[in-house]
Amino acid sequence: MQVAFSEDQQALRAGLRELLEDRCTPAHVRRAMGSATGSDLELYRLLADFGVTDLPGFVEVGVVLEECGRALVPAPVVSAVGICGPALEAASPDGEPDELLVALREGRAIPVVALEGEGTLEAGRVRGVLPLVAEAHVATHLVLPVIDGEALSLVAVEAGQAQIEVAQTMDATRRLSTVTLDGAPARVVGRPDSAPAALGAAQLFGAVALASELVGVAQATLDMAVAYARLREQFGRPIGSYQAISHRCADMFVALESARSHAYYAAWAVTAGAADAELAAARAKAAASDAAVFCAESSIQVHGGIGFTWEHDAHLYLKRARAGAGALGTAAAHRRRIADLMGV
Repeated sequence: MQVAFSEDQQALRAGLRELLEDRCTPAHVRRAMGSATGSDLELYRLLADFGVTDLPGFVEVGVVLEECGRALVPAPVVSAVGICGPALEAASPDGEPDELLVALREGRAIPVVALEGEGTLEAGRVRGVLPLVAEAHVATHLVLPVIDGEALSLVAVEAGQAQIEVAQTMDATRRLSTVTLDGAPARVVGRPDSAPAALGAAQLFGAVALASELVGVAQATLDMAVAYARLREQFGRPIGSYQAISHRCADMFVALESARSHAYYAAWAVTAGAADAELAAARAKAAASDAAVFCAESSIQVHGGIGFTWEHDAHLYLKRARAGAGALGTAAAHRRRIADLMGV
């Protein structure tokens, strides 16, 4: 396996970080959070123009999503690129990309996939209720599992054909919806028998995508904590010189680096089709979920009283960390999966 990022991958990270530092400040995130959708689709289009929707492999996707987590990007990059994209690739027949996958890569579509529940398909029309669809309210297309006769198929429906009820979520920039369809026209995606593989790919690659984003969240919260510990003084000394603070920051660093190693390996493993890709993805999601929540909570503690206020940005990271940690399986669920895969 490759154990270091290539020059192109390093350039991708540097260029994206520069773009996000200019276009996705905490003020931008707060504006998006307070908007009707909680999302910044103009930023999504800017990122698509930058190339994040058409990357050569999932290692590059991991690089992008780590930077998106670091900046708390309020746009459906994880849902469209990190989760739905792999599903569409797995469903594409004989390597010929589905038309919706082409539209995603070209930045013309924002598809999201439903991973809970299933609809029914009859005469090209879908009926059913699918819960907990991430960012369906800002999608252009919905990719849905349906029962077609006795088989499971994957279909694409224009989002405007569905009734979408948005729920209140902890992270207001990543909302979940209940999608109701009552005879919406649908198109079968890929081969009729490809749905199980496509949904499996969404779960597998999606776990790595979320792990990568959570590593970025953890890194940002550690950076915030260390910067404040150096600046804030108590009894004439920077608070970082006290063991209670320095040890907490050290523990954050250890948790982050462990999660980062798992996430990087998992991104390579799913790209290469490694034999342990499923195990690597479960390890990455478990480690990154725990690390992001621990680092976000610890950063609030290091910041003391101001860390608990609405005006401080620390709570934004905690909400993204908790939302990401619960998506596509909790850390505990992934540890159970690890035990099953290892035969423990």
